[in-house]
Amino acid sequence: MTQESTHVEDRPSTLDAHGLLTWARRSVEMLALHREEINALNVFPVPDSDTGTNLLYTMRAAVDRAEGEDAWIAEGGGTAGAREIAVALGHGAVHGARGNSGVILSQVLRAVGEAATFTVVDASTYRRALRTAVTLVDHALSDPVEGTIVTVLREAASAAGRSSAHSLVEVARAAADAGAGALDRTTAQLPALRRAGVVDAGGRGLLVLLDAMVEVLTGQTPERPEYFTPSEPAAAAAAVAASGGDGRPGGAGAGETCDAEGVGRGTRYEVMYSLTHSDDARADELRSALRMLGDSVVVVGDGGSDVNARWAVHVHTDDIGSAIETALPLGRVTEIRVTDMLDPTGDGGRDASADDAAGAGTGGAARRGGAGGEPGVRRVVAVVPDGPLAELFAGAGAATVDPGEDGEGVVDAVLAVEADELLVLPNGELSRDRISALDAALRDAVGHALILPTGSVVQGLAALAVHDPTTTLSLDGFSMADAAAGTRHAHLVRAEQDALTLVGRCAAGDLLGVVGHDVALIETDAVEAVCALVARMLSAGGELVTVLFGDEYDEAATESVLSRLRSAHPDIEVVGYAAGPGRALAHVGVE
Repeated sequence: MTQESTHVEDRPSTLDAHGLLTWARRSVEMLALHREEINALNVFPVPDSDTGTNLLYTMRAAVDRAEGEDAWIAEGGGTAGAREIAVALGHGAVHGARGNSGVILSQVLRAVGEAATFTVVDASTYRRALRTAVTLVDHALSDPVEGTIVTVLREAASAAGRSSAHSLVEVARAAADAGAGALDRTTAQLPALRRAGVVDAGGRGLLVLLDAMVEVLTGQTPERPEYFTPSEPAAAAAAVAASGGDGRPGGAGAGETCDAEGVGRGTRYEVMYSLTHSDDARADELRSALRMLGDSVVVVGDGGSDVNARWAVHVHTDDIGSAIETALPLGRVTEIRVTDMLDPTGDGGRDASADDAAGAGTGGAARRGGAGGEPGVRRVVAVVPDGPLAELFAGAGAATVDPGEDGEGVVDAVLAVEADELLVLPNGELSRDRISALDAALRDAVGHALILPTGSVVQGLAALAVHDPTTTLSLDGFSMADAAAGTRHAHLVRAEQDALTLVGRCAAGDLLGVVGHDVALIETDAVEAVCALVARMLSAGGELVTVLFGDEYDEAATESVLSRLRSAHPDIEVVGYAAGPGRALAHVGVE
């Protein structure tokens, strides 16, 4: 049952681009509010599952992409339409999808983009979007079953299709109420849910989005019953065991899944990655091949075309290597993430309370104290000059250390960061000797630290973008290093004297475009230099260009560069940030 709001004639019948963004932002807020509830509902494959976290992360990625699209269009003097925002939401969700539930959510958002007209989302659009989402999800899953998020989506789409209302709010209300009814029934549809006494976590997350649409349209949040959640995950696991299980989640073995693709699977690892430079036929081929290697297989696209198309790949398997290698002949594999479902937090399955008690008895000598005295704290430390660049890294969650002129104080500054685990991004600011000294100091003082091979600040930003503190240190470091390696980097410097380079003779004061470690171009104009450097790097392909502008680029020059790049490369995403003073006039990264 939902609350009454205004009269029908007062309700909006459509959502424009602004309204669609408002719904997406509200969905993020509501998922954040319900995250712990959803996490507790999803007691499988381990008691402290993260379906709520995955849905929130995915929706945030969607909103970030849509806000960027809106800002870019506004910079060019235009106004975004609903379709452009909807398509951006879908692309962002596919690119940032986390977990099985996040991948499925990405297809719901993609469907809105495929259904929307340029200007608005109306009642017919919403019906069509939900119907398209069902088709996309059914195609993406290897073995969809009832009693999951798939059921909630299908029932919501059916109710929207049956509604003859012309007002978007009435169709949205019908879909949300039907979704709520379907969610209630999931407890009886899957034995594992029935034993634990919970509704499906993914379905609960989808209902949050359906209800957010009703709220945006009416100003009233639909009333829903209190969904039963265990007081704590461990208690839920015990209840499952007491109901005929073997003491492990699901009563059939730890590592079993209870998601949109079945129950009672015994695989251990969740493997996710992105696939580009492929097509629908090869994505279908990959989906079929992965079914032979594991379960919970989901391969979904973002609806893009040619080199801009991207697929999110998800599989539960015991063979990590084969799950990745299978995709190599079918496209380009990036953004690999692996989670051990028996040990998702990387603590080896230890009893936290017992471990902490032992630490207290020894004065904590076995581990370095984390922030706030909490064990298990992981921090990323970026070696980057103070100023706008440091603010950029700090805004993304990293601690920053200024290398100074020669890196003299870096070791002490890094060791001063309180954490149990450290990931250090040198960003090309440290010599090999300094890195060796830092490595030795970290081994002596911390024990759990990795120095990642980031040769520039743009590689550091790429690595930080995929940082995942919920997985193990080694897997987190692997994913970050993979992202850094997938980012080609270049920078612009001013020649200090006349010299002979690989591309000809330069004069003192000329601008040198350095790709990797080699001079690739010589220019005299700052705007021309960056544009030419980007064009040269994109000759090898790319999807995202990041430009960090030094102090020599004022607002007009920065805007000129970004405008020219976006005009010359309309299919490439281009972003720019202020970098402040430094040895380089500008940095360029291409992913």
